[in-house]
Amino acid sequence: MSEPPVSWIITNWRLKLLSLVLAVALVGAVAFSQNPPVFDTVAVRVEFANLPPDLVVLDPPTPIDVPVAGLRDAVTKYKNTAAGVTINLANAKPGPNQVFAVTPKIDVPGVTVRSRVGPIRLTLERQETRLLDIDVRTPKASPGVAVIPEKTYATCGNSSDRCQVAVTAASSIVNALKAYVDFDVSLTTAYTSITPNEPIKFEMNGRTVDLQKDVKSQPVATSTPSNVTVKVATNGGTATRTVGVGVRVTGTQACGYAITGTDVQPSPFANVTGPVDLVTKLTTLTIDPIEIGGLTGPAIVNRRLQTGSPQVVSDPAVVRVTVVISQAFNCAAPTAAGLASPGPAPSPPR
Repeated sequence: MSEPPVSWIITNWRLKLLSLVLAVALVGAVAFSQNPPVFDTVAVRVEFANLPPDLVVLDPPTPIDVPVAGLRDAVTKYKNTAAGVTINLANAKPGPNQVFAVTPKIDVPGVTVRSRVGPIRLTLERQETRLLDIDVRTPKASPGVAVIPEKTYATCGNSSDRCQVAVTAASSIVNALKAYVDFDVSLTTAYTSITPNEPIKFEMNGRTVDLQKDVKSQPVATSTPSNVTVKVATNGGTATRTVGVGVRVTGTQACGYAITGTDVQPSPFANVTGPVDLVTKLTTLTIDPIEIGGLTGPAIVNRRLQTGSPQVVSDPAVVRVTVVISQAFNCAAPTAAGLASPGPAPSPPR
């Protein structure tokens, strides 16, 4: 009598079942050795849901750590996704240190959150849009160069009107911002220029700030326009010209003597340099008076040239002056003598 076809299955079934279990365990062990379960903490991005359009989150958290568990490959895949945590701001109001719940988003199968995340504290402010005047700064203007305010300003596009920049940000930011253009061209004399595509910069509490990099908020601060045309006009500047040296004397030379000449070394002329408006007014450089009282010979002195302003310098700064005094006549010459005294006047006729 032949055996049933399935008899080989039930023969020694206990040993065969044990072999199957051991085989499955061995396969599982090999598989887990290649992709073991892991417990990890993943830094994920933050998504603000339902943020009211008139509010701004100041200094929002960047990544938030989420503790997860799963097979290593799944956890690694989760790290590389755009998954994160969600914070619902539907009922948010302006104010500091408000507490909000944090909801992790897990979009990779096989990954679970090991423990609760959050809550988190946030500061929210009103969002405002404000028009700021644009200051044109000329940091390289030389001494004596004056900017003409009514002719120095920023314009938008082809307009000749003064331009303003619109900034949208948290109220505390827009109220502290100043807008300006750094026109860093060297200005040494009277100057007129129209320069397009100058970038607008911002300053807050005396420090230059980049709205996108330095102001941390969600949504980010924005401004428009980003570039303007700058008109700059100045007057003044520096100039150099040659002027004569004026010699002054005080006192009176000795009797019979006269001033017959003056000599100025190294030259009776000097070059003066300074602000245009001051230099153009100079016609003569003066010196302190030279005392010649009672002199019978030359007076030789060193004198500093006087420009009338510390902003104007002369080259040379000091000159050597000689006042030449020579005898003109002899004060001691004798008077005429031997002249007869006149007699009495004749009597009138009777």
